[in-house]
Amino acid sequence: MSEVEQSSPQTSPTLDAEQAEKLEAEAEAPKTISLSAPTTQVDFPDGGLEAWLVVLGGLLCNVVAFGYVNSFGVFQSYYEQFALPDDSPSNIAWIGSIQSFMLLFPALFGGALFDRGWFRLPLFMSSCGLVLFTFLVGQCSKYWHLVLCQGIASGFAAGMLFSPVMNVIGHWWSKRRGLAFGLVTLGSSFGGTTIPIMVRRLIPQIGFPWTMRTLGFMFFGLLVIPNLTLKRRLPARPKKGLKAVWDPAIFTQNLELTLYIVAGLFCFLGLYTVIYFLDISAVAHGVDGNFSFYLISMLNGVSGVGRVFAGRLSDKFGPGNTVIPCVLAAAAITYGFPFATTRTHFILIAVFYGLASGAYIATFMLPVYGFGEMKDLGKRMGMGVTTISLTALAGPPIAGALIKAHGYDAAGYFSGTCMAISAAIILVVRFMRLKGWKGKF
Repeated sequence: MSEVEQSSPQTSPTLDAEQAEKLEAEAEAPKTISLSAPTTQVDFPDGGLEAWLVVLGGLLCNVVAFGYVNSFGVFQSYYEQFALPDDSPSNIAWIGSIQSFMLLFPALFGGALFDRGWFRLPLFMSSCGLVLFTFLVGQCSKYWHLVLCQGIASGFAAGMLFSPVMNVIGHWWSKRRGLAFGLVTLGSSFGGTTIPIMVRRLIPQIGFPWTMRTLGFMFFGLLVIPNLTLKRRLPARPKKGLKAVWDPAIFTQNLELTLYIVAGLFCFLGLYTVIYFLDISAVAHGVDGNFSFYLISMLNGVSGVGRVFAGRLSDKFGPGNTVIPCVLAAAAITYGFPFATTRTHFILIAVFYGLASGAYIATFMLPVYGFGEMKDLGKRMGMGVTTISLTALAGPPIAGALIKAHGYDAAGYFSGTCMAISAAIILVVRFMRLKGWKGKF
């Protein structure tokens, strides 16, 4: 005992020095913190056949879910000119905005089901529902029919596809999660490119009802593969009660996450303005309608490049550092949207906005992974996406009302300002996270 007592005073200064060095290292840790991976250490495959099959399944789900929603610009133009000529652009935009809202809103329930271990059954049921409701859109002849069928029902089914896919990717990828997300969201570019062309070309040949049936059959074929390849990898950690779905502590105890979601609210308030009104704006400025509908396909096609590129940048520099310039670029292009008057102008808007918006969509939820543990990922993602869906619902009708009352200038300025505010808030979150301006975020 005496030897131990005598030796301890000699070793304690060394231990104090090591503790001091450790504390200094921990103090510097926020400078290099990454939001691309959760704080709990979990082994991830980050490759292999099963992981890549999950990416393939997620990509095909997004062809159908996000690709369908991102194609509403061609439906907006068709409804305004032919199907619903007596309804205002703002009223028609409600169909698409409800669909966008329902694409995001079910994340609250999908995330809770995912945390409880429910994945395959919701995926199968939502796949069947989306195919069925797409068939039924072809039978709609009145405004309220389209609101119920295309807006609410199809949107909800697409949302229940989108939500679990975004969660399950996190089970298989960590170091290259940005790349995986970029490839998965590439599906929305494929869908957003092909669906408008299909719809515009098929309607004159076979009519609107059979066009939607053709689209439904295509969705059926595409969704078979995800139902075979998508699967969970990590064990479920279910919670009981209301907090399993909505836990206010997720926001109240994490100011950085709360501010980041507020930034998403502002961004989605203006994000869809160009996507929804680019086609009809071009027609209003004298661009041939047989060409203008290709603008939506151009925008969605080019967005695929932005999605993959942003995913790679996210892995290297951090998802937060990638999101900020994407939002600023989208805001700047939206400010320029009202000044487009020629075919060349609209092509440039479609190309550059596709790059910026595609990059943002591919990375905007990646920072949420770093704001908590993997066990609560579904709930955290679900609450965040569901909250953001509120402005996805309101944004296009507000833009449509501004266009009707004051022209495209007001809509462009409003939407661009909303996205600029979003970028400013994310910069604040970045500063809070890093305790400064330098570092990976």
